[in-house]
Amino acid sequence: MKHRKPTPAWQKLGLRVSKKLAVGATALATVFGGLAVASVSAQASTDRNSYADTVGNPTFEAARKKYGLTKEMKNGAILHAWMWSFNTITEHMDEIAEAGYTSIQTEPMSKIKVNDANGKKFTENWYYVYQPTNTSIGNFVVGSEDDLKVMTAAAHAHGIRIIVDVVANHFTADWNAIDSDWQKSEYFHARNSCSGSGGDNIDYSNRWQVTHCHLLGLWDLNTANPEVANRMHDFLKTAVNDGVDGFRFDAGKHVELPNEFDGSQYWTTILQNGSQYQYGEVLQGDSGLDYKAYANLYAKYGEGGGGATASDYGKTIRSALWSKNLNAGNLMSLRNGGVNDDQLVTWVESHDNYANSDKESTYLTNDQIRFGWAVVGARAGGAPLFFNRPKASGGNQPQFAEASQLGDAGDDMWKDTAVAAVNHFRNAMDGEAEYLRNCGSEQNNNSCLMVERYKTDNNAGNDGVSIANMGGDQNLAGTPTKLDDGTYTDQVNGDTITVSNGKITSGTAKGDAVSVYFNTSVKESVSATVSKKFSSNTIKVTLNASNATNLTYSLSNGKNGSFVDGDSLTIGGDMEIGDSVTLTVKGTGAESGEALEFTATYTKVEVQANTIYATKPSGWSKMYAYVYTGDGATAKN
Repeated sequence: MKHRKPTPAWQKLGLRVSKKLAVGATALATVFGGLAVASVSAQASTDRNSYADTVGNPTFEAARKKYGLTKEMKNGAILHAWMWSFNTITEHMDEIAEAGYTSIQTEPMSKIKVNDANGKKFTENWYYVYQPTNTSIGNFVVGSEDDLKVMTAAAHAHGIRIIVDVVANHFTADWNAIDSDWQKSEYFHARNSCSGSGGDNIDYSNRWQVTHCHLLGLWDLNTANPEVANRMHDFLKTAVNDGVDGFRFDAGKHVELPNEFDGSQYWTTILQNGSQYQYGEVLQGDSGLDYKAYANLYAKYGEGGGGATASDYGKTIRSALWSKNLNAGNLMSLRNGGVNDDQLVTWVESHDNYANSDKESTYLTNDQIRFGWAVVGARAGGAPLFFNRPKASGGNQPQFAEASQLGDAGDDMWKDTAVAAVNHFRNAMDGEAEYLRNCGSEQNNNSCLMVERYKTDNNAGNDGVSIANMGGDQNLAGTPTKLDDGTYTDQVNGDTITVSNGKITSGTAKGDAVSVYFNTSVKESVSATVSKKFSSNTIKVTLNASNATNLTYSLSNGKNGSFVDGDSLTIGGDMEIGDSVTLTVKGTGAESGEALEFTATYTKVEVQANTIYATKPSGWSKMYAYVYTGDGATAKN
């Protein structure tokens, strides 16, 4: 391509620095035609409380209610955005909210070893993200700490919360790759304390070996060392201050409980980090494993609860899918290990089930995953986690087809119509009772399972049923039900069922399909442009309302009035640098009659100085750069 003088599209390279909502200014780099623009601003230290900052924040709550997401993380669906970068997650935030996910789980954020020869392929490469080299934030898979801040701000603007996977048990097996300030022998367990070439021979019935030997030869942290605990605590605290709301602890059962051995205080130190929800990878089945103690420990330190992984139930679900035997009696218990059901994270498959060499779940098809989610995602107990597979992989395809790379979004099953319908069903039925039964008047069709959610109050608006039918079309007439009398619409296929006097009187469970029968409620909301800092003279704020009446706005500077959806205000003309103005938007729900309210704060700040770097391509004789200082400004050459 020959060089030519830039067109107007090139000229409109507005050097506008994006500020992170509520958390502070971020570093932003934009590359356009060889021109890199960067702005860096230091972030003030905070002591963030995630619960208060989200469900205690009217702006977050307005966004959460707009998308109908659950208030408590322990009750909502989690999207495991496996191997997505922070920026990729940010780019898909609208779709994630619209698909009904309460939370997003990211990959580990620690610095990791880079294997240049592997590039960003999955094969023999994905697992390095679970092998830290220090406790700083940022790696080549997820991106930088600034990317994390931008992502959490975008999530909160959509009423979504962020869970970050954390590797707090071990570092990489390559000692030379570990950062020098961590290369202290007292920070790790001795290699010669356990058998095996790398101290990695573990007897899983021996708790000392499980917690002190080197899993897969990885350097096992000396978690009884208070300095190690304090450094890990500070790492997690930084992430919470960056906007993170929860943590998943990889290899959780490999770290000793406070009452084991020398009374290690590792967990009680690192769990006090300001997040609202924490859970551990505590795979069930080991002799001597106190599963309940782990689940209770994680739940204790989060205002929104926490717990452990329901790995046994995942195996039960997969077995049912392979055999097409969805017997209600077999699938009723969540195999909770003696803890409350809301202390569990459930799944059809986890990343380990899919990606490990034993390929425990790799060959499940999309249809089987969809059927499994219609059960797991609809249950009253557990926080169901949907694992996003790499693109064009699994089932009848290779485990890693390499159609996507590390950092990319995977396949589209996470936003499949049926999967999203189950998520919305779950959100709408939050707090309701459940009943599992097989389809048909005799309730004996084991290829067809119904998960009923109900509240006996003569109101069909808060009842529903999710149906996984791995067989042919099933006539539901005569099937007993807990649902209140009324007509229910299938949010996947558009069919209806009718209920009267404790029985379904008409309707069909479509064969080889998922059906999700419930009546969606009308969403009522008022909102406006989210809180932000601005450096231009004025800022345009858009006011929005959905199914609401009596719409009014008021500004803390005394201005007020009424509005209709889509109206805008221009504020800032009478503000000085450092001034803030708070906007309050109010309305009344058109159907519920409930009061609706949304607040946002806008602060005028100084224009940040920017350093501009440009590299002239060798084929260009000259390079032209045009800078715009604001909307409508004159270009400066």
